[in-house]
Amino acid sequence: MNTFIRNLLFLLIIPGLLLSSCAHTKPIPTRTMDFEEGIKALATNLAEQLEKSSIGNILNKIVVNPVTKQKQLKKIAIDPFIDVESGYPVKINSRIASIMTQEITKRFEISGEMEPDKLEISEYVLNGMATLEEKQGGGGKAYKVYATVFDKSSGKVLASASVYVSNFDTTPMDIYKDSPVFLKGINYEQYASSVKKMPDETVNKEYHDRLAIKSMQVKGDNLYEQKEYKKSLSYYNQAASSQNGQQLEVLNGQFTLLVKQGQWGDAEGVYGNLIMVSIAETSEIASKITFSANSITPVDNKAKLYTIYVKQIAKLVASIPECGVSIIGHSSRSGAEAYNDKLSLQRALWVQKQMASHIPEITRKSETSGKGFHENLVGTGKDDITDEIDRRVEFKFNKCVGK
Repeated sequence: MNTFIRNLLFLLIIPGLLLSSCAHTKPIPTRTMDFEEGIKALATNLAEQLEKSSIGNILNKIVVNPVTKQKQLKKIAIDPFIDVESGYPVKINSRIASIMTQEITKRFEISGEMEPDKLEISEYVLNGMATLEEKQGGGGKAYKVYATVFDKSSGKVLASASVYVSNFDTTPMDIYKDSPVFLKGINYEQYASSVKKMPDETVNKEYHDRLAIKSMQVKGDNLYEQKEYKKSLSYYNQAASSQNGQQLEVLNGQFTLLVKQGQWGDAEGVYGNLIMVSIAETSEIASKITFSANSITPVDNKAKLYTIYVKQIAKLVASIPECGVSIIGHSSRSGAEAYNDKLSLQRALWVQKQMASHIPEITRKSETSGKGFHENLVGTGKDDITDEIDRRVEFKFNKCVGK
């Protein structure tokens, strides 16, 4: 092919690429779809935006594998979607990845969930989250699912979209079900803000910088789902050794796995660090001690776990001069109001006594109260495992951030 023909072809092709790059991506309908249809629409829209994001992306959509020298599509790793309410990655991520793969495969390749090997070979990262909200203009509540795709190297957002779906299973992955703390700390805020970034913006720097560590957590979470607890812990330990400072999610994973494997001594040490980070980031911990119906002593099968809670919380409160803690008892809905008010206070007093058995000064640094059934989370009054969370003692902290 001579120079004249090559130049002519270049002049013919480039305007077409420019038009394609600037072409408007058809918006996702605002109507509420079912889950499958909605995720398909989301995937298609993101792929179209990514394909049209710039001439560079169009020309370089096909890359050459440096090892095999074969041409291949650019790859996208999926940072698991979270439920906004809990902050937890959801079990349904495997289905989301499957749908995304089916819809995007003609344009790009989905390498899989963002485990270390998948992140390493991918050029892009896709993340997302779902929240139940009122639709604008009426129409009742629906789940709004947000997602973005960004360049792994630069953090620049290349595609962003959202869709309303009627159903979104928010069941958390197994490792988060027994989470002793509320995980909506700094890393959650960085992730959530990144998901809502628009094209040409840049995802949160701290979130972008910790992608490699996050990929180890993703691998650990998936291994936990497969009941490979030792392997899961090894990835969480790798994440812990790779990070600067201590991160809430990593400590939580380590603690949950150590408890799962009965390594109580190591678990207690991790929990002490975990509650300090949790209070520093969220001003609270979600560790709750639950009770059998009509009982002022906790459920038997969690005795070792609760011993760690009361001992380490007492040590934390005692270690900070200004720190104080409110110990708040609750009860389930069954029975008379006066009876439950008294029962819930007795539960708080029992926990205070246990804390004082480890750290005597906790008595003067704590206060107790009973809320009866007035702050139920379930409220059915069945007095079985389904409303166990209503029969709880929880903790509120005052001036307990940092030594």
